[in-house]
Amino acid sequence: MTLQHESEPASAEPGSPAWWQARYAERDRRRPRQGGLTLDRITAGALELADREGLDALTMRRLGDHLQVRHTSLYRHVASREELLIETVDHVLGEIRLPSLDGDWRAGLENGARAFRRVLAAHPAVVPLLTAGQLLGPNALRAREHALGQLLGHGWEPRSAVHVYLTVTHFVIGAAVLDSGGAARTAGQRAAMAELFTSLSPLTHPAVHRHAELLNSLDSEAEFEFGLRTLLFGLERRHAEEARP
Repeated sequence: MTLQHESEPASAEPGSPAWWQARYAERDRRRPRQGGLTLDRITAGALELADREGLDALTMRRLGDHLQVRHTSLYRHVASREELLIETVDHVLGEIRLPSLDGDWRAGLENGARAFRRVLAAHPAVVPLLTAGQLLGPNALRAREHALGQLLGHGWEPRSAVHVYLTVTHFVIGAAVLDSGGAARTAGQRAAMAELFTSLSPLTHPAVHRHAELLNSLDSEAEFEFGLRTLLFGLERRHAEEARP
């Protein structure tokens, strides 16, 4: 069952810029009912279900039961399950604790990236949805404005600031997608991988054969921290080069 909001263009794809523009206009006009069902309550409930039972279990009817409301009442806020998922992703982004703007830009990016990763690690079921479309909800825009404002305030040229923000954001999302997809191997899986690498011929795979244990000794946390620090080190050098007269 899908009901189209009056403010939504018929051709607007859920999650698209046009769809979000209509959503923002609708929210500005709508007055919340005292004690009634809210979008925040709906997305919080959806996230609880996704965390506990996975995305496949998240249906409008199941969510209505979870919230102890008629599932048809959900359609006043989201016209479909697809819209529900889009809004739930933005709800997750609202859990990110943004760093203070008082520190330097590198510390801000570093702390922000870690905070983003912690939130995604707490909700692995929704991580694949981050790659399904652009992140344009209110919480996504809040994080975008915060990061860009800090970079611009510390002397980054606008085009470079956008590149920096997107590069770090995509790095965090990529790491989270790999973790949620099973790339974060258990100790037993790492041991099996090391055994496989050791069994390879040193004539055809000398580097992999020789460093089999090392290739499987690092966990996802160590990989993330190494990648983040290396990325920020390079960005620091880039910023210094741009600042030269």
